[in-house]
Amino acid sequence: MPQRFADRVPPSLLELAVGLALAFIAFLVRANLTPILGGVAPYATVFIATALASVIGGWRSGLVCMLAGQMLVSIYILEPAGAFSLSNEQQRSTFIVATISQLILLLIIGLYQREVDKGLAERERRLDLLDKALNEIDHRTRNNYQTVLALVHLQAQRAAEPKVKEALQQVTDRIQAIASASERLALKSGDLGQIRLDEHLTELCDQIGRGLSREEIRVTCEVDSVTANADAATSISIIVNELVTNAIKHAFNGEQSGSVHVSGKGGGAFELTVADDGRGIAAVGKSKRAGLGTKLVESFVQQLDAHHEVISSENGTIHRLVIPNLE
Repeated sequence: MPQRFADRVPPSLLELAVGLALAFIAFLVRANLTPILGGVAPYATVFIATALASVIGGWRSGLVCMLAGQMLVSIYILEPAGAFSLSNEQQRSTFIVATISQLILLLIIGLYQREVDKGLAERERRLDLLDKALNEIDHRTRNNYQTVLALVHLQAQRAAEPKVKEALQQVTDRIQAIASASERLALKSGDLGQIRLDEHLTELCDQIGRGLSREEIRVTCEVDSVTANADAATSISIIVNELVTNAIKHAFNGEQSGSVHVSGKGGGAFELTVADDGRGIAAVGKSKRAGLGTKLVESFVQQLDAHHEVISSENGTIHRLVIPNLE
């Protein structure tokens, strides 16, 4: 307790207050029991109060409680009342035995609390070390992703063949989707195994929109507040990246304006929808639909054990995935 309220009350003052308060309560309880017990076990309630004060406020509170409680009982409970006399041998023996017993109790509690404090301090030290190590790993991982992205991007710029350049750019986009998922691993949220899908997919769609979309094509995202484990989040990232990128590149024939909307609804299963208002799959042609991106989507759909439904017409295409489990 003293440490918990140290920012508002000085610890020594709180220790003193706890000890005196419990000593006074112990005295009042014993005084009310005097008609029943007489002079039997005069310090019994002080024992209980001393132990309680030690647990609440530390051994110093327990010592204050013991001294104050014994004095109050000796003066006002034992005969003759009103004077600290310990007039007979029995009273003196009782006082000495009670004092020694409580001091032993305080010693035991104090040693136990010291060991607990040492254990907590060691635990905090290790957690701090682990936190620093995880931050360093996280920092290095981000740097590694950026290095790979820079190398692939540089290679894409130097490529003479347009198809090679486009393929390398697609590789860059896929690496960026995975890197974005990794950055969302909740070092910041305290849970390394979970990613906030709403925040992650919104950021991913923004990145895709800034990198690929023409001004006349709008990419929007609306996802319920749900979390997913790292593997599921990475798979969903790749799927969304492929579907949105494919829609931007092919659904609008390089001429039309339009929109691509990503939505996600939580509940018993997670329902992910990627919809565009382009010209439909039939108008795109088979050669543009059966590439690596489509195979990647199918592969990750299988990994998620998801159901994938595609609805397409001249008014646009809707990809609807029902993912049974995000954990």
